[in-house]
Amino acid sequence: MNRTAGLLLVSASLLLGCSKPKPPTLTPRSAQVTAVLPSGVELGVELNAYNPNGFPLMCSQVDSTFELQDGTPLGSATSNEPFTLPAEGDATIRAKLQVRFSSAAALAPYALAAKPVPYRLRGSARIGGEHLNVDVPFTLDGVLTAEQVIAAGLHGAANLLNKP
Repeated sequence: MNRTAGLLLVSASLLLGCSKPKPPTLTPRSAQVTAVLPSGVELGVELNAYNPNGFPLMCSQVDSTFELQDGTPLGSATSNEPFTLPAEGDATIRAKLQVRFSSAAALAPYALAAKPVPYRLRGSARIGGEHLNVDVPFTLDGVLTAEQVIAAGLHGAANLLNKP
């Protein structure tokens, strides 16, 4: 084998060995209301994450928008708890999201009618490494019970009444 053919063979094997990183995937598992707060709700969110790469990745942030299923936004939240996704493996991302209602008035008809509220949580998890990160989207549907809606309304009203 001549020198040029040898260099081409080495170059080709190096190029094939340095494949482009593959995007991780997120599969929403659940969202549970863990607390009703004076200004909104706290959600415990679980996402299954899969890292197809041969190196670990970090999840540094989960952002979300909390909305009625008709698209009416109710609030947003961010969790900055870091998680590590193992190389070529699965991990469960657990994020606590304190959703502060920016439009509690949209809940009023549900509270007055004592109806459950179907909601949608749209979000993304920032996953990557030291120099490159991607926002991997997810969507999760759930329901606030009538009791949770009424409690959120009562906490919010009490909070307004207690201000000097």
